[in-house]
Amino acid sequence: MILEKVALGGTFSFFHAGHRHLLRSALEIGKTVVVGVTSDEFARSLGKAHPIEPYELRALRVLRYCLRKAKNGQRIMIVPLDDVGGPASSDPSIEAIVATEETAIRAIEVSLSRAKRGLKPAIVIAVEPVLGADGRPISSTKLWLAYASALRNVEARRSLGEPTPQSVF
Repeated sequence: MILEKVALGGTFSFFHAGHRHLLRSALEIGKTVVVGVTSDEFARSLGKAHPIEPYELRALRVLRYCLRKAKNGQRIMIVPLDDVGGPASSDPSIEAIVATEETAIRAIEVSLSRAKRGLKPAIVIAVEPVLGADGRPISSTKLWLAYASALRNVEARRSLGEPTPQSVF
């Protein structure tokens, strides 16, 4: 299925395989792909359980990835998201919203809100998650927690005078 314009959104912090899979899925079906990246203020309001990189860094990573994967003539638009719906709530030319299985319910809500505004509802395309070694979906929160744990272990070893990867090399 090739659509004129599709949208998706996310925080895209600690850019990982799940983000790449979601973006690749949108790039496979849309001639124009609108990617909403949560603004710093909106990201803070979401109460994430991990630090969030600055908007500019997150948006740049998304743009760089999309430009590498885009087909000839495909348009990529990166926009700040200040609310759940972003441009998908109000842009009549958006035909579909690409979401993860976890966020599909919000995409459906955005699509229904379009109908209430007199816009054509958007098709919601739910993408299967990328699973980690534990068989559960990869998430930025899990990756940040693993990183923090590894960092604590290195700091603990250093405080005990034990070798760390940095001290060995």
